[in-house]
Amino acid sequence: MGSYSISEIWVLIIICGIITYFIRLSFIRFAPEGFIERIKDILSFMPVAIFTAIATSGVFGSGIKSVSISNYKIYASIVALLVAMKYK
Repeated sequence: MGSYSISEIWVLIIICGIITYFIRLSFIRFAPEGFIERIKDILSFMPVAIFTAIATSGVFGSGIKSVSISNYKIYASIVALLVAMKYK
């Protein structure tokens, strides 16, 4: 593999950005009526799903071995869950 200059890398990033923009624009522009609202409803669950995946991997990062009484992260996540449920 060859070495690329900084300007070549920036040109590639800009071209990829333009291509991505037009793909998304065509998706929005040519979508059938009501389709965008359904997508918005579905995408509203994405932050919760992503946060759950990040938090779960942080608490149970070592796999099944991390499920024990000595894992303080489990207690901290339970407290955080209770506080979130109370103040939601």
